[in-house]
Amino acid sequence: MKKVFVSGGSGYIAMYCIKILLEKGYNVVTSVREESQIDLVKKSLLKHNVAFENLNFTILDLLKDEGWDDALNGCEYVLHVASPVIPGDVDEDSLVKPAVEGMTRCLNAAIKNGAKKFVQTSSYAAIYGNDKSEHADDDWTDLSNKNLLPYEISKTKSEKKMWEIAGKSDISACAINPVLVLGPSLTGVLSMSNRLTIKKLFNLPFVPDMAISVVGVMDVADAHVRAMESKISNGKRFLLSEKTIKLVELTKILKGAGFNKVPTRVIPNFIFKFLALFIPSLRSIAKRLGSFEKLHTKNANNLLEWFPKSADMEIINSAKQLYDVGILKN
Repeated sequence: MKKVFVSGGSGYIAMYCIKILLEKGYNVVTSVREESQIDLVKKSLLKHNVAFENLNFTILDLLKDEGWDDALNGCEYVLHVASPVIPGDVDEDSLVKPAVEGMTRCLNAAIKNGAKKFVQTSSYAAIYGNDKSEHADDDWTDLSNKNLLPYEISKTKSEKKMWEIAGKSDISACAINPVLVLGPSLTGVLSMSNRLTIKKLFNLPFVPDMAISVVGVMDVADAHVRAMESKISNGKRFLLSEKTIKLVELTKILKGAGFNKVPTRVIPNFIFKFLALFIPSLRSIAKRLGSFEKLHTKNANNLLEWFPKSADMEIINSAKQLYDVGILKN
């Protein structure tokens, strides 16, 4: 059986990747930061009827050299999914350093061990940070843009570094660039961006006039494995999006599912902008009022034959999971 290394094994997307790989018969080695996360992964897989006899664990740190070379020994494929996510305007180094250095450690270990394929979980954040409203696989965030958040900088720098290193070696590589990923977590712990987006919707008295692009977590994991197994994915980036949806349509989906406290009335832009002057948390939203981006996912569709399911149920199931753990109250 072929051997795959997956970094950040207890993570939101990584768990689904591991599930697919194990069900397809791969041997999987995955990294976690702490020993306690090993039990979390095992219990979560067991809960979803996934056998994990072919799963092995290693404890690694994105900021430390120890263990990476040994962990990737014998692995033909590498899915580098681990990357820090801290929302908002935080210290840049807290995100950029572990993102870039962690990717570099993982890729160098893959090259040293003769791995055939390196798949990096990048982000739409490495694509949209420019002056366009229409984006495709080969668009890039402009690092000279003074309005970028540290997360956007970290994802862009990490992916650019990956292409730089891979281009000087014999390893094949590709990048997965999903938009906002929605859907329940296998571990019960939703991703930070998922959690904050859904929670923020419930906390607003009105809905701002803006749109977001969404994709389901199962489809994102499926794209990782498709890209890993495909030779024609080599050297490609894969923007992943199921659809771009107005927030009011998203809240109506939640309302229809029985979440009565979610707002469905759209607030006029001038009022929202006025409120944002006094409420810092609204300012990033105010910049996107009236926006509706157009995305093209040609590489995923044409090269991977990736056609995602509707994200509507993923939207609902994300909210249900937040409700089940007490983060949301209906």
